[in-house]
Amino acid sequence: MATPAQTAAVAKYIKNHTRRFTIQFHKDNEADVIEHLEAQENVTQYIKGLIRADMEAKK
Repeated sequence: MATPAQTAAVAKYIKNHTRRFTIQFHKDNEADVIEHLEAQENVTQYIKGLIRADMEAKK
């Protein structure tokens, strides 16, 4: 179990070094997109790969 100091340190690191983006999908209108994302082994890695490929294509 993490100590209060460890928990505070992790929270401080997350606050200072990360940025969160949230996206919502409509279950009926975007069911195909949801199904595709759920089929991925690692959704975060998949999305980051798509973004990096798009960035590279736009260079």
